[in-house]
Amino acid sequence: MKKLKFKYITSLVLGLSVSLTSCDFGDINDDPGNPSEVTMPALMASSQGVMAYVLGSEVSRYNGMFTQHVTGIARQNLLITRYSLLESDIDGVWRFGLYGQALNDLNTIINLSAEQESPHYAGVSKVLMANGLGVITDLWGDVPYSEAFKGIENLRPSYDKQEDVYASIHKLLDEAIVDLNKAENKVDLGGDDFIYGGDVSLWLKAAYSLKARYYNHLSNLPGQEQSSATSALTALQNGFSSNSESMKFVFGSSATSANPWFQFADQRNGDVVMCAFFVDLMNNLNDPRLPLFVDSNENGNYVGIKAGLDTVSVPADGSPSEMGPFYASTNSPVPFITYVEAKFIEAEANLRAGNPLEAANAHNAAVIASLNEVTGTADAAYVTANASENAATITLEKIMTQKYIALFTNSETFTDFRRTGFPSLSPAENHENTVDQILVRWPYPSSERLLNPNSTKVDDPLNTPVWWDK
Repeated sequence: MKKLKFKYITSLVLGLSVSLTSCDFGDINDDPGNPSEVTMPALMASSQGVMAYVLGSEVSRYNGMFTQHVTGIARQNLLITRYSLLESDIDGVWRFGLYGQALNDLNTIINLSAEQESPHYAGVSKVLMANGLGVITDLWGDVPYSEAFKGIENLRPSYDKQEDVYASIHKLLDEAIVDLNKAENKVDLGGDDFIYGGDVSLWLKAAYSLKARYYNHLSNLPGQEQSSATSALTALQNGFSSNSESMKFVFGSSATSANPWFQFADQRNGDVVMCAFFVDLMNNLNDPRLPLFVDSNENGNYVGIKAGLDTVSVPADGSPSEMGPFYASTNSPVPFITYVEAKFIEAEANLRAGNPLEAANAHNAAVIASLNEVTGTADAAYVTANASENAATITLEKIMTQKYIALFTNSETFTDFRRTGFPSLSPAENHENTVDQILVRWPYPSSERLLNPNSTKVDDPLNTPVWWDK
């Protein structure tokens, strides 16, 4: 993994310049002081940076509130914690972050790579496209894809059914695997790849690991409980084999290239703090990752506040804790998919496939890998108490609870909660309107309601499950 060397604002400007240069105004508008075309390396750097920033900011923060890792206690974030997530709150994620910049740039790279006979660029772009598309469809359900990147030829794309989007995700990943295995490649990846530095072998492992994730999501679909588990396990055979191979974007150390959680805390200090459910769970388990995930308060305590309460309700042992340094430092990573997640997928899939011993072993390995990644060592007492399962003791609840801890800040925990019901969460307190159910998807953005007449799903209530959430 490589640290971000460019300013984030540069990637935004670059993404906007790509959109503008896609319009043909003729030679009269050519500016010799600016490039008329953006290269694949520039687009690759931009798309990775934008996607990582979006996934590490609103996507991570809002889903973290719904899974009660964190909780909003002031202003907009208090309302979102209480499930008042508005169409306007997520317009930037959809319109400017993922569809408007990251995925659009990746689609451009895929087209350019064919012209420039560079299949490795196509392969990496398809892996990233599959990851971004998966995040989008898991949050909203039916979304545009087949007509999403036609530019001015179609500004009102129709919506693909989520089942078809999932098929497209696997098609992208299958094509990526073929592209990445090709020997002939005229433009080589390099410093523009901030995730793997151009290491094609690691992109291949990421592709297979992502396939396992999206097979595993189908665990509740009638008739696919076993087949989805088998498919996930087959994909994992070619997936990650250590923490060093995880797909992450590491941010830089300057203020303008800092991790999005760090930037949010710096700009909106006190709006979002740690949730009592998550902090109490880690405290009760004597989890050695606690001081890395959670910052101590003015009394030296690790304290969370109950979801839905506001700043008036301060715990007796001090003010609620902020997020800790592992994910909220300037140069903290934003994980896309990790070896730890892959091992938890292996554990769950084996359990569903009727292999409890293999499930227990994978669960234990996942917990140990997380401990090593976060703290640098596998605490013996914690391993004995929480990572020594066997065929007779392993359960889905144990797997999902430990995965919930290990995947802190990753939006996969919101998907897992909807699929499995673990961990067992009570809805946030709401002092304005009683809400007795945690929402199960995001609202479509206001731009779709206003600008796209084909957005037939915008009025679906937020307690309407997505396709795989049966």
